[in-house]
Amino acid sequence: MADQPPPKTGQDLNLEFRRILNDAYGFVVGRQATQTFGAVTYEELADQQIDRIIGAGTRLRPNELERIGKMEQDLTNLIQQIRDIPPERFIIGEPDQQTNTDPIPPED
Repeated sequence: MADQPPPKTGQDLNLEFRRILNDAYGFVVGRQATQTFGAVTYEELADQQIDRIIGAGTRLRPNELERIGKMEQDLTNLIQQIRDIPPERFIIGEPDQQTNTDPIPPED
């Protein structure tokens, strides 16, 4: 008599069923992803990027040009505020003297 494998238990059948089901699901999802990638064209991707850069934005989600313009304006305003500070407000730091900082709180 040839050695026959022991009969499969419920746990063995369960694991084999899950492996086969997982392989089938992976195959189906992989095919869907391949079809999706195949349907996308370079022109569509370029149009999406152009729309993101110069397309219509909203107050909460402005387009890239509007965001860059706001950053530029904010930076320009900040630079002007710094330029408006009188030079005498800037003090050269001395090791034994506090300059332009809050005092260090005493340690308890």
